[in-house]
Amino acid sequence: MKFVIIGGQKIAYHLARMMISKGYHVYIVNKDPRACENLAKSLSAVVILGDGSKKSVLDQLDLSNEDLVVVLTNTDRDNLIISQMVRHYYGVERIVTLVNDPEDIEIFHRLGVKAAVSPTNLLLQTIQGLLLVDEIEEFSPVEEGRLVFLRLEIPETSPSAGRKLKDIPLPHNCVIGAIIRNNLVVIPRGETELLAEDRVMMLCEPNVQSQVIKLLVGE
Repeated sequence: MKFVIIGGQKIAYHLARMMISKGYHVYIVNKDPRACENLAKSLSAVVILGDGSKKSVLDQLDLSNEDLVVVLTNTDRDNLIISQMVRHYYGVERIVTLVNDPEDIEIFHRLGVKAAVSPTNLLLQTIQGLLLVDEIEEFSPVEEGRLVFLRLEIPETSPSAGRKLKDIPLPHNCVIGAIIRNNLVVIPRGETELLAEDRVMMLCEPNVQSQVIKLLVGE
């Protein structure tokens, strides 16, 4: 299996270095002569100078349906064209494509590119997770004193760490609204497993506050 990177410079370098360290045979296509020279000097990879949107360049890769191709050029148009060519001419199905404008993701999906990645969307998810924490902390119960808002960080010593929420004997008069995990928001379900370092946002009645803290944090 070949791991092929088309376009990109810094991202291509770091991605190639990581995949080489895992034992993959890495091929890089780039139309920038200086970038190709630097990549060839720095990496144990096959580096091809050329425009990845040209079939004559792609032919040099001898692609098959077992290969994985990552497309990282600066324009969504080129990324889409290359993804389509790789798929239709060579039968490659495992294609990961960079999408610079998140509004273009739907177009990629409609044309069969399922792994279309938008850095903007990934940043937005992280930012929303951080903002949600602030928004929840500013929450003020309608009936002052009738509800308690808790933000609890789960330690490794928690009696509930590693357990599914449905298996934790929480009192009925409390509810977990969200779990912040690695700066991403997890909407809790019964099957959701509670992990160490999770931050749990919840509401409960004052009379069960101590019981909830003991269950989730420990003594």
